[in-house]
Amino acid sequence: MSILRPAIIATNIVLLICAGCASSPETETRDQANDAKIAAILSDSRGPAESVAAKRCLAEREYHNFHALDDRHLLFEGLGNKQWINTLRARCPDLRHGDVIRMSTTNWSRICELDSFQVSDWFDWPWYSRWPWHWGGSWGLGTQCTLGKFQPVTDEQVKEIRKVLKSN
Repeated sequence: MSILRPAIIATNIVLLICAGCASSPETETRDQANDAKIAAILSDSRGPAESVAAKRCLAEREYHNFHALDDRHLLFEGLGNKQWINTLRARCPDLRHGDVIRMSTTNWSRICELDSFQVSDWFDWPWYSRWPWHWGGSWGLGTQCTLGKFQPVTDEQVKEIRKVLKSN
């Protein structure tokens, strides 16, 4: 009987933690609606991006910065005001919390579709790290995420995407 009680308590704690991690149906519905709106914006050809198809890879010299727009979309900024949206293969919950992405790529001079990365803070030491980085095998690293294709976009499309994401 004394062994059974701690096992029940531990099981309840695990179930509560898992329930807290699950997303609500409302959140899922909102995310799906946002994804559909963003896909519509990206499929709307206009301006200089109109004749350029999505790219599988970006060379290291083509981009100089990135911004997480939400947990599924990265904006890469390049030379000559070029921009690309990368729609990740799946949601990356740590994306909005970090400052650095650590790529796991087979090619050192470019990043490509299906390359994986982990989100990180600038510092890996525990006393510099912010929540939620304190899980996993290494301090300072988030979950592993996978890149999609790089869709060229205009400033106007980026503004529309930000507006869709801000409306929620």
